[in-house]
Amino acid sequence: MNRRKAWLGIGAVLLLLAVVIYWSSKEEPEVYPPYTSESPALNGLRGFYTLLEEQGQGAARWTAAPGQLPGSSTSRTLLMAEPLKTVSGEEMQRYREWMEAGHTIWLMKQHPAGYFDVGVEYPESRQGSSRITDADGNQYDAEVRTSYRLRTEEADQVLLKDELGAIAVERSYGEGRLIVSLTPSWLTNDQILDKDHFTLVSKLMDTADSSGGLWFDEYIHTRAGFADKAGVYPSWILFFTIQMAVLTILSLWWKGKRFGPYFTPREAVVRFGDERLQAVASWYKKGAFYRESLEIQESYVRQLLQERYGVPVHLSWEETRESLDGRVDADVMERWTTMSRRIEPLEHQSHVDKKSYLEWSGVLEEMRKEVQDR
Repeated sequence: MNRRKAWLGIGAVLLLLAVVIYWSSKEEPEVYPPYTSESPALNGLRGFYTLLEEQGQGAARWTAAPGQLPGSSTSRTLLMAEPLKTVSGEEMQRYREWMEAGHTIWLMKQHPAGYFDVGVEYPESRQGSSRITDADGNQYDAEVRTSYRLRTEEADQVLLKDELGAIAVERSYGEGRLIVSLTPSWLTNDQILDKDHFTLVSKLMDTADSSGGLWFDEYIHTRAGFADKAGVYPSWILFFTIQMAVLTILSLWWKGKRFGPYFTPREAVVRFGDERLQAVASWYKKGAFYRESLEIQESYVRQLLQERYGVPVHLSWEETRESLDGRVDADVMERWTTMSRRIEPLEHQSHVDKKSYLEWSGVLEEMRKEVQDR
């Protein structure tokens, strides 16, 4: 009798779960990430993508990692419109190698610092309508929604500019090219037909030479969350999986299964943990390897910055500050500016004494806590 009541309770729980899943999975308007070629929303690029398809200009979507980009002899153009995903250092290197093989990357991003060694300038804080001038001296009306301007190098070709500085530039990469523009909003469904946006986009397309096909990079718009990964499965599979998981847990509980904590053997902690760290620390101290120790600490802080904010590890501290600006709060940026300027002289020091080591090590410890504790 008790067993029958238990199974009736389990059945009621599963029925309630089925009802909740059914009502929660009702059809709702699909939410698209911004700047994706499938999005019909105002901030999507579906209109631009559809136009290229209708004109037969070889528009296609690229959803795989950059390491899988084909190295064919046909020159192709990859459009990266306002990346949502943080690109790692290894992935950035794969993009560089693909460009050097003779292809073109067209990067449209409001703040491209940290991508392909692109730098930005901070002119007078202003954004909005601008009078745009192309390389031939022709002028156009357009909306520029960023106060940054591109920092140009001697070999760069300025494609578009206004009174504050460069808005779009072209840079050679081996056999290929990189085209950078600060105006991804010109491609969106609600902006592409405003003012002279479409004319300017067409000029950038002609410069990119997309005759071999224009690929829209959708890999940079993917999220790594569980909901996005689970969304590829039909609702009935998710429903069945959740019910089986609940039934398995209840079955284990019914059979009296109990799971205790996992204990790590003391010798694994003492023999291979504290003793090894103390031995390494003693070796660095006795050998006066202060410069090497600071390099390791600095490298660890840079790795944390890349994981947290997507700042490449090879940037100088000045470039790191530029990359962090706009990604952190003003008070946090002020602390980072102070700490990074204190650590900058270390880049020009080949020998470090014990007193300087303790000071710089303390600064690096503060920087580590600033990243990890926030």
